[in-house]
Amino acid sequence: MDATPTYPRGYILENQVIHARLVPVGSTHAFTYPTLSLLLSLNALESHSLDLGWGWIFGYGGRWARLVGLRPAPYLTENGGSIRQRLEKVLLDRGFGGELEDAWMMTMPSLLGFEGINPLTVYFCYRPGGQLFLAVLEVHNTFGESHVYCLELNKGEDKMPARGFDHQWTIPRAFHVSPFNDRRGFYTISIKSPTHSPTGISYPETSLPPRPSIRVHLHTQSDDPVPVPGPLKLTALLRPTSATPLTSRALILALFRAPVRPLLRLDVFIRPEPVPATWVPPNPNSGLDPLRLPVEGGVRWLSEGPFERYARHQVESFLGRRVDETGVSVSLIPADPSLTPLTFSPSVPPTNHEAQQQLTISYLSPRLYTILLISPSAQHALLLGTAEHIFTTSSTELFLSTFAAPSRPPAPSPARHPVPTEAWLSLIIPQRHALDPDPMAASRLDSWISTAVIWTLLFLNRMEPWVFWMARARPVEGTEPWKMWERAAKVHKGEAVEVPRDPSGSVRREN
Repeated sequence: MDATPTYPRGYILENQVIHARLVPVGSTHAFTYPTLSLLLSLNALESHSLDLGWGWIFGYGGRWARLVGLRPAPYLTENGGSIRQRLEKVLLDRGFGGELEDAWMMTMPSLLGFEGINPLTVYFCYRPGGQLFLAVLEVHNTFGESHVYCLELNKGEDKMPARGFDHQWTIPRAFHVSPFNDRRGFYTISIKSPTHSPTGISYPETSLPPRPSIRVHLHTQSDDPVPVPGPLKLTALLRPTSATPLTSRALILALFRAPVRPLLRLDVFIRPEPVPATWVPPNPNSGLDPLRLPVEGGVRWLSEGPFERYARHQVESFLGRRVDETGVSVSLIPADPSLTPLTFSPSVPPTNHEAQQQLTISYLSPRLYTILLISPSAQHALLLGTAEHIFTTSSTELFLSTFAAPSRPPAPSPARHPVPTEAWLSLIIPQRHALDPDPMAASRLDSWISTAVIWTLLFLNRMEPWVFWMARARPVEGTEPWKMWERAAKVHKGEAVEVPRDPSGSVRREN
């Protein structure tokens, strides 16, 4: 891919990481610790020109037992391909297709095939000619999800970057990273750029190795109708103290100095669902200068679990039959970009003078399916989905009629999730449930499996308070997972309920 370089294409960065929490006052703390990361030319990495010791000391790809390595699977999207192909897909989705020549990739590698927590990977993207035009921050959380912030140089930047940094942006927070903070607020991200491009342009003019720094300030959010950044809540700084060309000897010596990270314990925020990734070009008729605005979103989402997979199969089987009974077409639209939307249409299309009725269900999480499975009725499911901000529907009437209890003769039905009785007096709980196995077609084993899944989900929900207690963790008040029905009851009674925040960081309230 590349000619043999006369300059380093990879560096070992020994970093100093500083964290400080400033609010609330009773939880203030600060600590500093060292980390080890790599700064690599993406082109050189994928051409294997950076491999050391025939790929056993350092290498790119799937070899498991190498000392230090990188492989594509943990990075960016789950659509396959190399890291560069995944990065190009992210850039294409955000309006930067065809602009990438090479990128510096700053990340923490795997050790002996084991990949630990890798909270931040940064891609410094260069156009032909060695022009840095974009910094892509890939943020990982402890739930296996990831999110990208694409920060374009000279677009939407703060007027004056902080001292010691070249560029700075203030953007709404849109991804749940730590259980010790909610998703509200704003980031001020300051970046010190590499001294030269990975292609070597500008390298002869400087003898300094690239030592890019990243500083992130998290600001609280004001309660104004249009939220703005409030006081500084916490700050994090990643600053390389040394940058050494990547060689076998230098890498082995650096590993002997590698540290173990500390852990802290605080009150936890329950993980909200990721924000869908969209890129919306500016309105050409707005009269404004065309800008690429940072509309950010998740690129890797939690995979569905076995119970969600079972519930999804039950819902899909039900809808395959139900659309023929009602004549209503149903579309399931996931926010996860790696999933394919599903549409269930009647086998007999409407006549020319009839309009096809369409129900669209847009959902953030596979929890849609377990909510439909355990809720006593369609109305319970809709209230719970609204309170937890899991799914929305294009028509309440069509949703309730589609998932209405069947008219088949009553039969024993597995108990659904217990709900606060005093809040649901006006809602009828039918004897049968829309997702119960069809007694005319299902086997006894199907009924047993359905009952086992439902009761297991109920048991796990009952156990959640004890799990948190044994872990000595306290969910922030109002976010306890086991109180989801209490929040749904408030929606039913017309009370205001806080739900997970949208990408702008504002608090939405359902009434």
